[in-house]
Amino acid sequence: MATMDIADGGVRVRFSAWERLAVWRDEVVVPAAAIKAVELVDAPVGRARGGRAGILVSGVLKVGYWGLGTGVRQLVSVRRGVPALRVEIDRGVARLPFDEVLVSVPNAAELAGALASSYT
Repeated sequence: MATMDIADGGVRVRFSAWERLAVWRDEVVVPAAAIKAVELVDAPVGRARGGRAGILVSGVLKVGYWGLGTGVRQLVSVRRGVPALRVEIDRGVARLPFDEVLVSVPNAAELAGALASSYT
């Protein structure tokens, strides 16, 4: 399972060894200046929509890139029953190849609270 923490006011996501196969990276750091919005998502599996490049276990797990062809590209690592943090990104500032990060972590509510006051 991926881990997420706050690093210098931004968000850092570190992926497990098997998740790296689907997301093609060890970690991603979203700088504070690039965060447009944050949201706590209680049922994140249904929030990743559109075309995909990654791993899907229907209704249980999604890891990879979602939203291909929809205009909103998401970096996703979500599981049923584990809340997620959705971070909307200003791609012009961050220079990342996706518009959102959606990651299930047990401490999603805590992270959302710490970040939401600054970016909503």
